[in-house]
Formats: sequence, structure tokens, C-alpha cells
Amino acid sequence: MTEYTPRPERPVAGSFGAMNNERHASDLYETPVVAVDVLYNEDNIPGPILEPSAGKGAIANALRARGFYVTAYDLHEWYGAKGVYPGVDFLRESDTRGCKSIVMNPPYKDADAHVRHALKIAPQGGVVCVLLRLTWMAAKKRADLLPHIEKIIICGRLKMLPPNVVDAGHSGTVDYAWFVFRPFRLPLGTVIVRAT
Repeated sequence: MTEYTPRPERPVAGSFGAMNNERHASDLYETPVVAVDVLYNEDNIPGPILEPSAGKGAIANALRARGFYVTAYDLHEWYGAKGVYPGVDFLRESDTRGCKSIVMNPPYKDADAHVRHALKIAPQGGVVCVLLRLTWMAAKKRADLLPHIEKIIICGRLKMLPPNVVDAGHSGTVDYAWFVFRPFRLPLGTVIVRAT
């Protein structure tokens, strides 16, 4: 099992509201429930749902609490994870295990690969909801993904802490949004919603 304890003399990115320190080795930053609330309130997600980069299960368990059936897995086995199958590499999966939607907060360093793979395996009529930094869409290398974005739901500045980091009471410093993708190219433009 993977457990992470930051060294007190070296701040971890996100521990004091700043992301300019060393990142968590496996890019584990738990999604706050408020982010799932924003998605739930602003979009109609068809179930069942796959959460392929579930970490300790924050998104999956928040969706389950709202009545969704969720299959959740992660590459790592995290201490304290609930309802998450460990040791599954999403990027090697060939289907969604019968799920109609994919909802995830992928590791930042592999976000592009996760989005591309999700669009490749999402079922026809399915939806892919990905929590990313709002600036994620600005990169030229992602221009081919823009026609797949149906909706952008701006969450605002979320506080996402790595495991075992004490909340020092700061606010988030990075704006996040849910990017709602469709596997096919959309003929119309993207809808942008400010949820906060």
C-alpha cells in the first residue's frame, strides 16, 4: 500500500495554497466534495459511471452517495481507499466495463493521455467529465480536443491537498473546471457555465 507522509522541512505542492513546491510523487490530490456537487448540479451524467484514476475514492464515493453505481480503480493501492480496485492501469484498459460515463480527476502529469484514452473507449452516447485546471484548454497541443468539449463548468479555486497534509486554512490558488467531453466531434460550440 502506498502511504505518503510529507517531510515537514519540505513543503509539498498544495500544502500552503501554493503549487510551486515539490508535487506528490504519484500526483494524488484528493478532489473536494464541493467539486462533485458542482458537476452533479450542472450536468446530467448517465450512469453507471467509471472513475479510472480514483485515488482514495473521493469522487467515486461522493457520486455513490448521490445514488450512482460507480466502478472505481486506480494504478496504486492507497492506504484508506474505500471502494477502489487497486493495480489497474486505465491507459491499458480497452473498455469502460459497461459504464456509460467516465468521471475523473486524472494525475496532472498524465491528464492529456487520460482524456485521449477516455474519448477512445467511451461508449457511443457516453460522456467524459474531467476535472482539470481551467488553463488546461489553452495549450496548442490540445487543440484537436476542443471540438469534443460540450460544456465547461467552472468550479473556481478548489483546495486539493495531498494525503496527510494538514489543512492550514488557506484558500485554493488555482481555478479548476469540469470539462465535459463527448467521444464525437460536436457541430455546435461549447457551453461555459460559472458554477460558483
